[in-house]
Amino acid sequence: MALKQRGIRAEFLASAQTDPTVHKNAESGTFHVLFMTPEKACSIPGSFWSKLLKVGICLFAVDEAHCISEWGHDFRMEYKQLDKLRAILLDVPFVGLTATATKKVRMDIINSLKMRDPNVFIGSFDRKNLFYGVKSFIRNSQFMDEFVGEISKFVASSDSTIIYCTTIKDVEQIYKSLQEAGIKAGIYHGQMANSAREESHRIFIRDEVHVMVATIAFGMGIDKPNIRHVIHYGCPKSLESYYQESGRCGRDGIASVCWLYYNRGDFMKADFYCGEATGNQRRAIMDSLVAAQNYCLQTTCRRKFLLEYFGEKFESDKCGNCDNCTISKRECDMSREAFLLIACINSCRGHWGLNMPIDILRGSRSKRILDAKFDKLPLHGLGKDHSSNWWKALAYQLISYGTISERLALKNFSYLMESVKDVYKTVSVSQKGAQFLSSSTPAHQPKLVLQVTNEMVDDEEHEGTSGKFGELKGLATFEYEGFSETEGQLYHMLLDERMKFARGIGTAPYAICGNETIKKIALIRPSTKARLANIDGVNQANEKMY
Repeated sequence: MALKQRGIRAEFLASAQTDPTVHKNAESGTFHVLFMTPEKACSIPGSFWSKLLKVGICLFAVDEAHCISEWGHDFRMEYKQLDKLRAILLDVPFVGLTATATKKVRMDIINSLKMRDPNVFIGSFDRKNLFYGVKSFIRNSQFMDEFVGEISKFVASSDSTIIYCTTIKDVEQIYKSLQEAGIKAGIYHGQMANSAREESHRIFIRDEVHVMVATIAFGMGIDKPNIRHVIHYGCPKSLESYYQESGRCGRDGIASVCWLYYNRGDFMKADFYCGEATGNQRRAIMDSLVAAQNYCLQTTCRRKFLLEYFGEKFESDKCGNCDNCTISKRECDMSREAFLLIACINSCRGHWGLNMPIDILRGSRSKRILDAKFDKLPLHGLGKDHSSNWWKALAYQLISYGTISERLALKNFSYLMESVKDVYKTVSVSQKGAQFLSSSTPAHQPKLVLQVTNEMVDDEEHEGTSGKFGELKGLATFEYEGFSETEGQLYHMLLDERMKFARGIGTAPYAICGNETIKKIALIRPSTKARLANIDGVNQANEKMY
């Protein structure tokens, strides 16, 4: 739609296309740009490509190219089959485009598309205008009431918000809670009818609703520049998908916020995400889930963690625009507790996951502990004063600190006479952790100051704070920074006028001009058409039409 409004002849071919003339017009070269699903591109007859080649194809572009790689976070077999078109489109340049490819995935894209000595261009992953924050929460009515209350503030400021949920059940629950609070919202998930999904997409893009509650099914083709908040309700399945989904926020360059809420149960969904995956793909899914989990539990700069995950160096230890860099948190010396946990992990010799050393410290007498004679260790029961979640919170700080490390291991077992490789996590002491142990005794350890996280406070206090939004950065003021009261009023009047124009021609408001352009008009207040035309974002067509 946006391309057509700019005079570019564009169309798409997919199962949802209802116009029977598009196919014939496409193969005759009528369109400047033709969009196709990978399924359609691979199944369409070779005669289509032959006719199109006679007219001329200047480029074959594969968007979301990370889907080609089985090491990617969203592998799709249909994408893997696109290399078949190489034999047909011999002299046509191929380009692969993605916003979320690690080095390993990039190499797989090159090999899968049979690219020979390609030019590789890597832009920065740093979205400087985005604030990143993470909080744990307890699923209860108090949290939901506070959550809905915060969303109502976003709606009052006419900001667009996407709330991503990991399950359809959560989507429906939040959508219902918003409706009960009188908040108009859209809903989107894979079990809805096509027509219902298309309507939800339409009303959100055109600013008829300012909130969309959705699973990750909502996302492809979303290029709405004025989304000011992206909230994840639950830990995403991978850091790649989180970066991609949060990246739909603030595309107009205005300061925006990405907030992620997780529950410990989110980390137990490996089997759900793996599904029928086996071998490398299963391991890739597990790797991605571990990275997302580590992001949630990170106590240092989140932007630095994100960028370095994708292979981009971030020189500073603090970005100044994430919760860990801007929100003061209580710290205390945890050297004794760290010594106990690291020593216990060392005694397990790297053969077990995190639960085993924690169960030993808490004095468990389960069968596996008795069978391994871990109940005889002098450390057994020395950590019973803290809960299991407390010790896990400490462990993930120590992983972040580099004293212990977590890795994936493969385990062979037989299932219905078939050999299967399962993936599980083990924890071991790093070189840095070994140095900490060697400089410690049971009576004395080097000082180790760490954050007191939400999961480390008393259960009673935790229930009272983990669901609150009190530390959330002031979102509603971001868009209007630098405005006087009069300029703010003018800004809202211009937004209203833009909405009227958009509804009059049946398009999205941002297709006329973006919020940043409206902001500049409100600040500059041009008195002539010539001065209006000099503002970035105002083109000649817009000036004449509006």
